[in-house]
Amino acid sequence: MAHFGLWIDESERKPLLTVGGVLLDWDRVPCIVKKWRTLKQTLGLQQDAEIKWNPPSNHPTRNALNKAGRSTRELGEAAVKFIASSFMTCIVCVMLDKRQDALWRKIWRKTSVRDFYCEALRFILQRVSEECTCLKSESCVVVCDTPGLGKDTFHIASIRRGAKALEKAYAEWYQQGVGSGPGKKTGSGSLERLGFHPSVLVADASYHDMLQIADVVVGTIRDWVGAVRDRRPDQWIFAQAKTLLPRFRQRHGQPDFWGDGLVIWPPQPDLWQRLKDSLV
Repeated sequence: MAHFGLWIDESERKPLLTVGGVLLDWDRVPCIVKKWRTLKQTLGLQQDAEIKWNPPSNHPTRNALNKAGRSTRELGEAAVKFIASSFMTCIVCVMLDKRQDALWRKIWRKTSVRDFYCEALRFILQRVSEECTCLKSESCVVVCDTPGLGKDTFHIASIRRGAKALEKAYAEWYQQGVGSGPGKKTGSGSLERLGFHPSVLVADASYHDMLQIADVVVGTIRDWVGAVRDRRPDQWIFAQAKTLLPRFRQRHGQPDFWGDGLVIWPPQPDLWQRLKDSLV
């Protein structure tokens, strides 16, 4: 019987909200963390340095990289290659806010793409529930990041539905389930029945290596989807996405990881096709 951990990060860049991370057998975590910290050392960083996909200009990691004669792109490439060669399973959901801000703000002053955080997490948990069923998992713990206040992130407590929106949603899923994923393997069974922890855990990526890995996954997909959506031919980010995507869940996708390990909601057929074309 396996025991799994799911580490979740998120990034807001209007009109996109990207939520996702990595699923890993709990027993493999110490080995992954040890190798991740060794990677930091090869880049001239301290083992306890915080790796971020796009560290702010005044971030200690960016300063340390500059001092070591390294670039953030070198860091990104090394981190992506590390994840691509690992045992982790990546799952990411990109939510697109198609509402007209002016109209919605008349109805709900605090409207934001953050409104869709819980829906994005539910899509992810549908797929994780299937994985736990297929792999006969005995338990699963969900760990969410509580990030800083950088321009591309938000604190979970700032979800526009209220500070306790995540906790309330998860409590409902724990009892009633998250619905079926693309493989239709789990139906409406409760997370409790599947051995999930009764509540999400919240940690800080500044000190949590697994959440740093989730940050790299989310950042890569956010920038890739954003570039393709905006029709910006960013070949560097296209290459990083192409390297990383084989680690995405592809048990029931149509085909491969499309709609399985990678979800875009609401469906965007034209964007889907352009994303595929960018990988050629």
